[in-house]
Amino acid sequence: MKKLKQRENFSNRKKALSIVFFVILLDLIGFGIIIPILPFYVRSFGVSDVAIGLLAASYSLMQFVSAPFLGKWSDIWGRRPILIISLMGSSLAWFIFGIAEEVGSYNIIGGLLILFVARMFAGAMGGNISTANAYIADITTEEERPRYLGYIGAAFSVGFIIGPAIGGFLATDYTIRIVDAILPEVIPITAYSLPSFGAGLLSLLGMILCIFYLPESNKHGEVGKQKKGFENLLEPLKNHSIRGVVIVSLVGAIAFSGVTVMFIPFIADVYGYGAATAGMILTYIGVISAFSHGVICPKLIERYSSMKVAIGSSGGLMFAMVLMPFCPRVLNGNWIDPGVVTLLVVMGILAISNASFNVSLSTLLSLAAREDTQGASFGIFQSAGSLGRTMGPPLMAVLYTIAIWSPFVLGAIAFIPMVILLARLPYKQTGKVNG
Repeated sequence: MKKLKQRENFSNRKKALSIVFFVILLDLIGFGIIIPILPFYVRSFGVSDVAIGLLAASYSLMQFVSAPFLGKWSDIWGRRPILIISLMGSSLAWFIFGIAEEVGSYNIIGGLLILFVARMFAGAMGGNISTANAYIADITTEEERPRYLGYIGAAFSVGFIIGPAIGGFLATDYTIRIVDAILPEVIPITAYSLPSFGAGLLSLLGMILCIFYLPESNKHGEVGKQKKGFENLLEPLKNHSIRGVVIVSLVGAIAFSGVTVMFIPFIADVYGYGAATAGMILTYIGVISAFSHGVICPKLIERYSSMKVAIGSSGGLMFAMVLMPFCPRVLNGNWIDPGVVTLLVVMGILAISNASFNVSLSTLLSLAAREDTQGASFGIFQSAGSLGRTMGPPLMAVLYTIAIWSPFVLGAIAFIPMVILLARLPYKQTGKVNG
């Protein structure tokens, strides 16, 4: 009752939600800016491509470690301070990331060390998504929560569409010449530093918006009064339903992240597509994903319940993953290659199913968690996803070298026990999970 009254009395709720969405979007665009330059940045140090994989994995690994702590801290000290601190940390991390090349020109080992430290620090600060989700849970009702949690997922998709485009633009010779002529010589402006600085500025802007415009949402009377030790950090996992959702998230992240990483090699090896075509397909997937997160999934949950959508979207993911390696088997036509059309249809199903899967799990988690453990619960949830995104790519890469179809088919098979687990979770007709 206290929480319901808090939501009713929360001043200008729509403004607060708009600000938190915009702040997270800025942070995710900043992350996306780094994507196109990262492989080339690592290669500029003259090291093996193994370092690219290690650098990419280091981000998710640190997110896995930090997310539960950031979530728990937001339960104790409030959402707003954690968002401000994490955005400030992200900004600092990307600025340091940008100067690694300059340091590397004097000492390669030192430059690489800075590159990894900055990337890992950015990953640790990237655990703030759990705090943003908890913020939304604080000020929304159970009925409207899927829609707003879906907007966070849409922000991910938009960030991965806009971010790489901005990163590519900032890395062009034309942009570098203009910026270099404006800024003092002491600031190194290169194809790697400028995108990094751009990402840092976006996180800095998000921090400023939080400081001046974002009100605190965690006002249920327990802030600062909770036990500040971390022996109860994993307390939400004592709830059977939360534990089940976290397990499903972990396995789902392993399967889906591995498939997404191997998708580019797949279309290159099977269809002969280069980077430009792959980029267009990824943009197509990103647009569908954004629309699904923000529009399709919330409507599905409103009509069918979170649990039914979670189970149905798992089936959609299984269906799309199994079909993907067999799309090229469709006979060629005279005007349009049916194999390509089939691939685009399957990828569309995959994008819609993944969006619905993520939003429905987030909703189930928020409904199962106690009001005073929303941050900790979302932190564990995000941590599980990060662990899956760390484990999935190398595992699926090994499978891909054995048989091209194997990461997709085995990824689909991994969802079978998850569907069974979801179906066994206790829940009400509304989709609410009971502890």
